[in-house]
Amino acid sequence: MRDAAHATGADAPRWDSVEYWRAYLASYSIDVLRAYENDDWQRISDAQRAAGWLGCAGATEEQLAATEERLGTRLPPSYRAFLGASNGFSHLGPFLYEMRTTRSVGWLREAEPSTWEIIRQGGPEEAAYMDRVLLISDVADAQYWLLDPGDVSPGGEWAANIWASWYPGLRERRASFAALVADERRSFEQLRDDG
Repeated sequence: MRDAAHATGADAPRWDSVEYWRAYLASYSIDVLRAYENDDWQRISDAQRAAGWLGCAGATEEQLAATEERLGTRLPPSYRAFLGASNGFSHLGPFLYEMRTTRSVGWLREAEPSTWEIIRQGGPEEAAYMDRVLLISDVADAQYWLLDPGDVSPGGEWAANIWASWYPGLRERRASFAALVADERRSFEQLRDDG
């Protein structure tokens, strides 16, 4: 699964597939649990260690539809499939400890109004961006994972980005939620291998 983001043809990842996400997240869970086997500060529960899984039960179609109705938009394919595989997840990135669920995902301006007020002060362009983005991360090391409905691919994917207090502005734009997850997994693997 490690090189899945770079595969093509029949071996290309199906980021819009719940089954693909389940396999990908199961593999990722094993890697993270192995890396943090004796590391209590990483907020990994005994139940997660015993199950070998850092995710949750997948969201039902009813939960996904209710979330889309509440948000007033259809979720992008890779993020929607991710939620179908695991409605929440721990340690999806090196500095991200929990993902939001279908019940808590929301527009940044509504989900974290005080944070929204602070990070939109970077100028008119950044303010417009922050006014429209969807916040999908929850507990993290002062970072926020964002999906942009104003930057949509022909396949319906929303561009993804990270804002963190410990670096200026936004990080590198990713074409989709799936691309962001794949990049963060590579970062985790590099940190693990270098550490």
